[in-house]
Amino acid sequence: MKNHHYLLLVIFFSVLSIPASAGNLYKWVDENGNASYSDKVPPKDARRERETLSETGRTIAIKDAAKTGDEIQQFRKVQALQETKKQILENQLNHDTALLKTFQTETDIDAFTNSKLDMIDSHIAIAIGQSDNLRKQLIGQQKIAANFERRGKNIPKKTQTRITSAQTNFDENRNKIADLGQQKAYLVAKSMKDKSRFNTLHSLSAQTPEINDGTKPSLLLGELKCDINCEPLWERTINFIKTKGAHIIFTSENLVLTKKPSLSKDRGISLTKIHQEGKTKIMLDIRCIDSRIGKETCRNKQTTALVNEFNSLVPDQ
Repeated sequence: MKNHHYLLLVIFFSVLSIPASAGNLYKWVDENGNASYSDKVPPKDARRERETLSETGRTIAIKDAAKTGDEIQQFRKVQALQETKKQILENQLNHDTALLKTFQTETDIDAFTNSKLDMIDSHIAIAIGQSDNLRKQLIGQQKIAANFERRGKNIPKKTQTRITSAQTNFDENRNKIADLGQQKAYLVAKSMKDKSRFNTLHSLSAQTPEINDGTKPSLLLGELKCDINCEPLWERTINFIKTKGAHIIFTSENLVLTKKPSLSKDRGISLTKIHQEGKTKIMLDIRCIDSRIGKETCRNKQTTALVNEFNSLVPDQ
């Protein structure tokens, strides 16, 4: 123990004795946990993470260790996800702004939707009336053709043309009615979605959401894949990060952001739902503050365990 204290004192006074003109002093730690101090980093240690120290021995900068090939590939994946999150957030914020500018209350959304539905209903009523007439015209032409056949005569080309035309008009009218029905279903679904989002926006934190480039990313990524209905799994992942103490400040159908890390022990967690080539995946990424301890937080055993537990999630049955 005495030798340990003596070594620390030697290092401390050695740091203080370096004149200002001597340049930077660096600290790095080898694979065995041994710390080294010098104003020059040997070539064999150049790829290690190192700290730049002030004249008083305070860390003023940290240079990351050189990444391996696998780490470079993973880092690019993290950066691509970061850009995807920015695009999702920008689109959602634009939609949210328009929603809040257009409507003051849920009642406003209902009134707007009902006016649109009334207009579609009037078009459907007209189309149904036309459909009855078109059906009668088609049946009339078919009866004429049947009379020719009963008499053993060929159906005149003119009659055949009229039957084809009547059938086309009738089919187009039925398709129009079906299309109007789909428009109604879309409006109803959109109204429900808008009202849900409207209420969500009034319950979210007043903190402006942002994608934090100023933090350091963990190279540990969570990834879950789902096929047709991803909503149960999406809800499960949101509940999962809540149980891990995440403070959610923004949520949408494709993105969840938590509070930006402010302490070295903090983790900022994001969930992103990505639709690509007919498939959907849910990504979890973690960011920490840009400090030595913050970087350790982003790669420690607790963070590794969190990501592994996320990757084992399945939808609630």
